[in-house]
Amino acid sequence: MSEPDNRSENYSHARLLRRLAAMFYDSLLIIAIWMITTSIIVYTLTDGDAVTGLAYQLLLYLEVFFFYLLFWRVKGQSLGMQVWKIRLLSNTSAQLSYKECSIRFLVATLSCICFGLGFLWMLWDKDGLTWQDRLSGTRVVFLGKDTQKRD
Repeated sequence: MSEPDNRSENYSHARLLRRLAAMFYDSLLIIAIWMITTSIIVYTLTDGDAVTGLAYQLLLYLEVFFFYLLFWRVKGQSLGMQVWKIRLLSNTSAQLSYKECSIRFLVATLSCICFGLGFLWMLWDKDGLTWQDRLSGTRVVFLGKDTQKRD
């Protein structure tokens, strides 16, 4: 049995609106995770007081990091990406590495800090790539009608 062919040239790149829709879908899941985490902290550690501070913010950020790291590493897709028929592919291997996923997430964070400029970059990029695509050696592709398509 041969390895599935995940070369990105077999697919068209995912457009900005499709990517944003997937991120919106993922944000709903992430907010739910944050609500559970915050409820646990409020109930167990603060006796009902508000939770604030850098440690709390870092915890929420790390939850988002691990959410994407696990989905991208294992399947190449978050839940929102599955719904919107897009997949993250590595330019060098069949499965994304932890390094590629981490770089991608950190550069996406930087892009968000810059008011989404790294995402909008794809509108002018000749290959339709974002900052995180270029710097992590990955790309987001549209799977088309067949979400199980691998070659």
